[in-house]
Amino acid sequence: MNTFGNIKTKLENIATALYGKPTFKPFMQTFKKVVLENKDLSEIYFIYDDLSENKGLDKDIADEYINESLEYCQILIESNSSKIYQLDNWLSNYVKSQKNNYSNIDNVVYLNSIKNLETVLESKKQIKKTLISERKQEVTLKENINLPISTMLGIANKKLSQEVSYLNENDKKELNNIISLSFEETKNEISELKENIVSKLKSKINESNDVELKSTINDTITKIMETKSGHYDLYKLRKLNSGLWLLF
Repeated sequence: MNTFGNIKTKLENIATALYGKPTFKPFMQTFKKVVLENKDLSEIYFIYDDLSENKGLDKDIADEYINESLEYCQILIESNSSKIYQLDNWLSNYVKSQKNNYSNIDNVVYLNSIKNLETVLESKKQIKKTLISERKQEVTLKENINLPISTMLGIANKKLSQEVSYLNENDKKELNNIISLSFEETKNEISELKENIVSKLKSKINESNDVELKSTINDTITKIMETKSGHYDLYKLRKLNSGLWLLF
């Protein structure tokens, strides 16, 4: 069975690849049911996220923070091996293997032998370095394991931030089509898309009583309103609007 870090990497890569496609919504619905609605798996998922973020954590408490988090994570993984195995099998229908984005966390969680002590200590050092680093200043979309829509928006943000060189052929064709538009056509469509997307998001705010969800969506709205009038900006808004249609 793959490590949870491998599984989480696989899940994120699949979701990013499916974003904007008809299969994205059913994939996320299954993800919600299998992971987000399972208390133990969602906590493991959160711990891996939490230990991978720049938090500006105080050096004096970082070591204890890491140890407590990973010890609890080990207990959860050991007691949910069958569910993790099923999750891995489900994801294997989409993709077989890829680079592990959480190898340092996996090393500490899974390498329990004394012969791996050096590797474990080095991985803990790297995790600590990440945690004590200051948060980035730019606006980002916050993911929360209790908020499926926030997770989806986070995945959408990763998709939208990709460089043009990573686009598939269909996306490149769409972008080339957009490039042929005049500045006025581009500006007008971006204005219409902003209004449409913000309207959808504000509607979602009015339907929810969750403070964190509202904050996440407000951050998204701010980022959308700051969008410039370039061709690639139009491409990103089209993709986001398509994705929100699938979600709502």
